[in-house]
Amino acid sequence: MDLKDKSIDDLLRQLNQKEGKSKDEKVVYGVYDSNKQSAWVKANDFLVDRSRISLREKSYFFHLTAVMLDAGVPILKTLQVLKNKVESPHFKRVVNTLAYDVEHGKKLSDAMSKFPSVFDDAEVGVVKSGESIGNMSQLLFKLSKQLESSYRLYLKVKGAMIYPITVFIALIFAMWIVLTFIIPKIQDFFTESGVELPWLTLAVLRLSNFVSTYWWLMAIVVLFLFAAWSFYVNTKFGRVRWDRFKLNMPIFGELIRKSILSRLLRLLSVLVNAGLPINKTLEILAGASGNALYAMKLRDVQDEVENGEKVSESMATAPFLFPETVTQMLQIGEQSAGLGKSSDKVADHYETEVEHAVKNMTTILEPVVIVIVGLAVAVVALAILGPIFSLSDIVA
Repeated sequence: MDLKDKSIDDLLRQLNQKEGKSKDEKVVYGVYDSNKQSAWVKANDFLVDRSRISLREKSYFFHLTAVMLDAGVPILKTLQVLKNKVESPHFKRVVNTLAYDVEHGKKLSDAMSKFPSVFDDAEVGVVKSGESIGNMSQLLFKLSKQLESSYRLYLKVKGAMIYPITVFIALIFAMWIVLTFIIPKIQDFFTESGVELPWLTLAVLRLSNFVSTYWWLMAIVVLFLFAAWSFYVNTKFGRVRWDRFKLNMPIFGELIRKSILSRLLRLLSVLVNAGLPINKTLEILAGASGNALYAMKLRDVQDEVENGEKVSESMATAPFLFPETVTQMLQIGEQSAGLGKSSDKVADHYETEVEHAVKNMTTILEPVVIVIVGLAVAVVALAILGPIFSLSDIVA
């Protein structure tokens, strides 16, 4: 998805061919007048509006917007072109609404603020700053880079987790097949043979009987536990406890902390370079952290900065969340009036750290997963083969 095959003039020519039709259509919240739509279209719109818009697509949108603004294309024409270039039906409707609102006198930042589930406070803040200062294209290039960086980071972490999760799901499914279908078929054979069954075989047989008989109860319990857990982690107390647990997890905790730091520091650089006041920047960072502990600390930092303390000094009181590497670099940036540049450099450092952490985690998890799978297979094999070997000895 780039502009190599189409120039700005091509995009504008494409827009002019469609302008006549679009002017006659009334847009309401990203769609054509809903009163004229069938129930089926309304239902489809309901589902479309709840689909997820990826970081990569937003990065692409901001990059194209920056390219066209940098080429001197007005913001309205830019949005009218881009509403036909984005791929996601949901995002297409959002951009359609942005173009409609801007055409009717709204600022782009105000139009974006109507979609908090699509554009977060940081993105709206950068655009608002660009509108005030007049360097919109440069800020959008930086915002696009930050989103693309976050997306790459997300893919690396996701890729590292796919292997162990897939193996564990396959293991659970295989064990369910064995306990539900295979073990019951050989249970009668063991009973009729008269062989004294080892404790391991008895345990597996009892577990098989329980799973075969009460599978529905197990399903209810799992659903109940999942619902209870979802409710708990959505409470303020539960969210703090759960986020603290994630940060302290063996292997994964370090990776999560470094991922959060990389994202926050990159965003700090973008917002500071956009000219946002540091207290507003910290408020946005708290909302964008995605972790209750980081959010609480960043709000404390915001309060302390408003009372005259430096960002680095306030962050240094929580070394578990903000290591010395972070606070020292930020301190240098504060002293040299280059906080944005310093935070960008330390963000690069933590992105590299995340890459190394992902590789290390994969290296550690692979043998652990193999051992767990091997133990599960060994238990089932011993439970089944033990009585068979005993029967062979009796026959011999």
